[in-house]
Amino acid sequence: MLDILYIFTQDPGPHRFVDIQQRLSLSPNTLAERLKDLVAAGLLTRTVYNEIPPRVDYEATAKAHELAPVFDTLNAWATRNDLKPQAPVIHAVG
Repeated sequence: MLDILYIFTQDPGPHRFVDIQQRLSLSPNTLAERLKDLVAAGLLTRTVYNEIPPRVDYEATAKAHELAPVFDTLNAWATRNDLKPQAPVIHAVG
């Protein structure tokens, strides 16, 4: 869910299902379920166009855009901290 919201908070404007799917490499069923939940939570809007082939756009709501500073903070933290896998630290007791 956070990956989806990140796309919308960092790249404003409508996004199509296929574009989101390609960016995140999610299965269609997984993405559809997550988008449905985000729409139900009031974080995204869903607009269906009466076209052939069918077209559906998703767009962030004001509520979702309020999350942008949270993502900025997480990105800044990740930049300051090395998230590469490291050998585990083992402490001997006794």
